[in-house]
Amino acid sequence: MIKKTFHLFVILTLPLLSNPNLEEAMQKARTEAKIPAIAAVSFDSEKVLQSKIIGSTRSDKDISIPKNATWHIGSDAKAMTATLVAILVEKDLLTWESTMAELFPKLGEKFHPAAQKITITQLLSHTAGLPANPEPLDRLKSRLAVTKIGLASKPDKGFLYSNYGYIIAGAVIEELLNTTWEKAIQKHLFKPLGIKSVGFGAPKGRKAIHGHRDGKPAGTGFLGDNPPLYGPAGGLHLTLPDWTLFCQDQIKGHHGKGKLLKQATYQKLHNPVQDNYALGWGTKSEDGKVTHLRHDGSNTMWRARANLNLSTQRGYCIIINTNEDEAVDQISKIADVLTEAAE
Repeated sequence: MIKKTFHLFVILTLPLLSNPNLEEAMQKARTEAKIPAIAAVSFDSEKVLQSKIIGSTRSDKDISIPKNATWHIGSDAKAMTATLVAILVEKDLLTWESTMAELFPKLGEKFHPAAQKITITQLLSHTAGLPANPEPLDRLKSRLAVTKIGLASKPDKGFLYSNYGYIIAGAVIEELLNTTWEKAIQKHLFKPLGIKSVGFGAPKGRKAIHGHRDGKPAGTGFLGDNPPLYGPAGGLHLTLPDWTLFCQDQIKGHHGKGKLLKQATYQKLHNPVQDNYALGWGTKSEDGKVTHLRHDGSNTMWRARANLNLSTQRGYCIIINTNEDEAVDQISKIADVLTEAAE
């Protein structure tokens, strides 16, 4: 159980703008919702504006959070997988309309005729008609094996949020590059951005932050996450500064100043396909123009939120190491304080 007293918590503050209201909001959220640890950062396209981490690595002990702690961001990694696909599009290894039959030429005849026509854009926008997840007994299989299973059946139509689609997108990447999704995203996305802290599964090690379920600490590494199959759909962890670097590049890229892609390609990632969902991002638009990108991520033991304002070129990220409803409700309250201070 989480202790009722919280007098032995650590607050890590970077030498940034002081905002006592943010500290107060985070402490209040932690106490009221019994959140073991909270991380919050706000930034513009060039610099960090505010950054705070409070709490303990686990609910049953008071353990200080290391400055270089890594945090699981769940499905917020989908935007990273989509960006990796965009990099491969610019390398002319595929197009946005490449079909499953074209991308898996040796297997295509075994796919359902309708599934053969599914495009990479449909996979990344949840419009491929695939189930939300593979069947439980299939989740320990390889991405390619699950791709064969998923594309053997007739797909549905319309929008359905699908981890399955991103798992298959990971298999596409592996097929094109003849390597793992994990190695590909490190080489083509994280290394060019100077992101060095990424690991796969939940954070691991003696000082790792634990995710929580029903108030109790979960395992670390792959024991504290969904099976490795889910990596492209949301199976990685990184430090708060490194996540900020990715988000800043998405903002800058939208305005033609990104490191990874052409401006038009970033905007392709950010333009909604259906139901205000683009490629790895939820969107908000005004007068036909995308103004905000947002995504929540969870592996059921963590909760993360990224929100990017493309108009003001500012954003924030918030992460908690639990996914209880009461705790998740506190994220918006912390976000309000972050955004008010930035105005």
